[in-house]
Amino acid sequence: MAMNISGVGTPPTLSSTKNDRVKNDETNTTSSGTNVNSKEGLSDDTVQLSSVAQSLQVKSSDSEASVDMDKVEQIKQAIAAGEYKIDTQKLASNMMAMDELFS
Repeated sequence: MAMNISGVGTPPTLSSTKNDRVKNDETNTTSSGTNVNSKEGLSDDTVQLSSVAQSLQVKSSDSEASVDMDKVEQIKQAIAAGEYKIDTQKLASNMMAMDELFS
């Protein structure tokens, strides 16, 4: 079965209306002399965290400090050496306990 596919190997063309819009946008941007990224005329924005957000921020920084980096390094080395064993029964029971919290 022969198939005739036209337009293969020819570069795509833009419609003149879209091409004209792009040219008009470029002309308007350069002729007005304004820069979209300019900070002139913009007011300074401020953010105030609620007391709840502030307490969460403090708690997250505290939890980072409580990571036992020695234990983490021991586990990394055991994994790299192929000696890290996973207690699948304990893992499964912990997963079930977590599931019960959301049921």
